[in-house]
Amino acid sequence: MDKIEIYKPNHKIRFVTAAALFDGHDATINIMRRILQSSGAEVIHLGHNRSVDEVVNCAIQEDVQGIAMTSYQGGHIEYFKYMYDLLQERGASHIKIFAGGGGVILPNEIEELEAYGIAKIYSPDDGRKMGLQGMINDMLQKTDFVTKATLTDELEKIPSKDIKAIATAISIAENNLETFHKAFANISSPFAKQRETVILGITGTGGAGKSSLVDELVRRFLMEVPDKNIAIISVDPSKRKTGGALLGDRIRMNAINNPRVYMRSLATRQANLALSKNVQESIDICKVAGFELIIVETSGIGQSDTEITEHCDVSLYVMTPEFGAATQLEKIDMLDFADLVAINKFDKRGALDALRDVRKQYKRNHNIFDAKDEEIPVYGTMASQFNDPGMNNLFVALMNKIQEKTGVDFKAKMGMTTSQSEKIYIIPPERTRYLSEIAEASEQYNEWVEKQVAIARKMYHLEGVIQLFKENTGKVLPSGEDLGGALELALSHYEEQLDGECKRLLREWPNTKYQYQQENFIYKVRDKEIRQPLFYESLSKLKIPKVALPRYQDWGDILKWLLTENLPGEFPYAAGVFPLKRDGEDPTRMFAGEGGPERTNKRFHYVSLGQPAHRLSTAFDSVTLYGEDPHERPDIYGKIGNSGVSIATLDDAKKLYSGFDLCAASTSVSMTINGPAPMLLGFFMNAAIDQQCEKYIIENGLQEEVATKIKQLYEAKGIERPTYHGQLPEGNNGLGLMLLGVTGDQVLPAAIYQRIKAQAISSVRGTVQADILKEDQAQNTCIFSTEFALRMMGDIQQYFISEKVRNFTRFLFRAITLPKRVPTLSHNWHLP
Repeated sequence: MDKIEIYKPNHKIRFVTAAALFDGHDATINIMRRILQSSGAEVIHLGHNRSVDEVVNCAIQEDVQGIAMTSYQGGHIEYFKYMYDLLQERGASHIKIFAGGGGVILPNEIEELEAYGIAKIYSPDDGRKMGLQGMINDMLQKTDFVTKATLTDELEKIPSKDIKAIATAISIAENNLETFHKAFANISSPFAKQRETVILGITGTGGAGKSSLVDELVRRFLMEVPDKNIAIISVDPSKRKTGGALLGDRIRMNAINNPRVYMRSLATRQANLALSKNVQESIDICKVAGFELIIVETSGIGQSDTEITEHCDVSLYVMTPEFGAATQLEKIDMLDFADLVAINKFDKRGALDALRDVRKQYKRNHNIFDAKDEEIPVYGTMASQFNDPGMNNLFVALMNKIQEKTGVDFKAKMGMTTSQSEKIYIIPPERTRYLSEIAEASEQYNEWVEKQVAIARKMYHLEGVIQLFKENTGKVLPSGEDLGGALELALSHYEEQLDGECKRLLREWPNTKYQYQQENFIYKVRDKEIRQPLFYESLSKLKIPKVALPRYQDWGDILKWLLTENLPGEFPYAAGVFPLKRDGEDPTRMFAGEGGPERTNKRFHYVSLGQPAHRLSTAFDSVTLYGEDPHERPDIYGKIGNSGVSIATLDDAKKLYSGFDLCAASTSVSMTINGPAPMLLGFFMNAAIDQQCEKYIIENGLQEEVATKIKQLYEAKGIERPTYHGQLPEGNNGLGLMLLGVTGDQVLPAAIYQRIKAQAISSVRGTVQADILKEDQAQNTCIFSTEFALRMMGDIQQYFISEKVRNFTRFLFRAITLPKRVPTLSHNWHLP
């Protein structure tokens, strides 16, 4: 295909780009938005997993001409139709929707969506015919228009915070400043004087984390200051060569999709400056609209960002600990003017030294040498960390500084803390290479095995020659006595080189084979003796061994098998951690997940009816996997219970597994889930505990007493108690439903509940296969914050993981990282 010429638009074109809700596949939209930028468009990029409401709010606030989306999650029909309807409903019918989804969006679906009003759905065929640049040119041609040329109809709406009017006014100020001033002059002065508005200017070097820090300040403001509104004006640099711009600050802001927040992204549209030339007009518009706090964030182009001080009442400079030598601080002009300084990314090496140096420089610049360090408005922060104490202190200091300089008291209730920002690590810093260390240890172990196997093989050969020699001494070799002594000496030499554990394994091999030839095998689990037969009987009455040992004779082959495969229940546990499978437990996997918990519960009982063991494998829907609340918002509703069960509460988990004793030896549950895994684990464990509480209540005849307590609790709340919807399926005895809406600790004495809880946790059988590490490392599909999830469920390790399991985990790690001594477990199985 010949090179396609880039379309040159006649107007400044702005686009919102994103991947659809429940969609973590953002590679394609990233390619498309980069081509849009290089073609001269200003792109507000939202990233992945964005709801229709978020995208439409952004498109209207940013006054864009087009929305470009990718959707690979299968819900494109509902998603794009709802987006079109919402734009019409909010008076933004001029905004055109463009989308693609590879082969996921079928040709007949493309026809349906385009007939509905979607501007264009690009298919793989379009890609082959038009090329990527050709598709971008098509989008630019269709959006090469001015959203609105005059302010006549919008002026009266601005003071009432009409978002569309505010956005239009800012666009006209950007595109036709003379027209804007003529129209706006009559309205700006009287309204601006009536409003008490605080302008907060935030500047700093690129990559300092300004957007994340703004998001954290906004989140705290919304929680601490009720009924006040915020406007955010965020500036990013335009490309000098193409005129395009990535306006990417919204991707870091999760708190702004709120009725009390308006955000507008501006491109500088000029080189070597940190602010747009129309930033003051944008501030004036937001003042007239009545926003009590306006945050202006610069693009952050270097050490000289003092231009922001001309537009703000209070200024905040954001930097990182990696500024270089202390003398570099003398070059930062903003340290002369900044009211507050945030050293963000405080988890970086040398952060404490940086805090000390910046405080010293701040004292010099402001001539306050007598001030104590804690009085200097320099704060270490980690905006990327949930509920960071440094961010809390910065927010309190900011509110105080605003009151001091402007007289405006936002009456935030949060107070200063003595705590300092400290990184909460999922993987401790000293273990950041733990996967590499495991791989390296495994390689070392394999090398060690090969050396030991080679020694054992030589010993076997020498032993064979010695035996042969003894049988034929004097018949074949006349000087046999000397040769025999040499062979014995060589065998002794190699035996000294063989590891003691390897000697033991070879020495015990005949006894091991003998044990597996007996009728029964005896071992212990948690000090309980278990006796199981070692043979099956076939239909033709043949004895078939459950464990088939290799028939090797060579000591090297035997040792290699013992060190790399071995018996079940023996290191390295390649055949499993237990010697034998539990009798009567068929490995049948009973898989279910669709709709609500009752529907999946019925399916579980259907597939497990009459089975001696219940091995329940649960699939969760997208809404649950992404940690969303399954309320009936149209762009979520179509995915609830679709290809998985929807679980949002403890009661949902109780209904899902009702009728199955989660602590029974014949029941096991597996749950595959990503970010919200700690929450689901909490639901599961508490469902198991409350089941055991129910059994205790029934055994002790406390049903009426407990029912009365629950009734009183719900009468006091004045709400209806949760119930299992529909009839119980065959096989469901109702276990788990007695305490719907309450937990065992609300109806039983504390001591009894704690005892039941301890027993339940020690016997429950369930797993959560969480791809947390993979999702965290990939960074493009871990929608639900792993750190947030783990902190919310911080007590899991304390309550739900026994000391024995932790010790066993450490034992296994030692086993593969200390190859010089091969640890083994005896047949009297116990957790070390």
